[in-house]
Amino acid sequence: MDVIAILGESYDSLVEASVDKSPDEVVVTKDDEVFYIVSENDYEQTLASLGYKIIVNTGE
Repeated sequence: MDVIAILGESYDSLVEASVDKSPDEVVVTKDDEVFYIVSENDYEQTLASLGYKIIVNTGE
């Protein structure tokens, strides 16, 4: 499992990540300082078990 490939580009700003995400993606974080845009599927299958949490849901 390559978590870095799943996470992709990091954002220091939640606002920027929220603006850049598409409606079918979520914004996740592990430390409330760095944010990532990922598919909901990647979150559920990999990232949730690694301690990441959704900050912005799909459709938001």
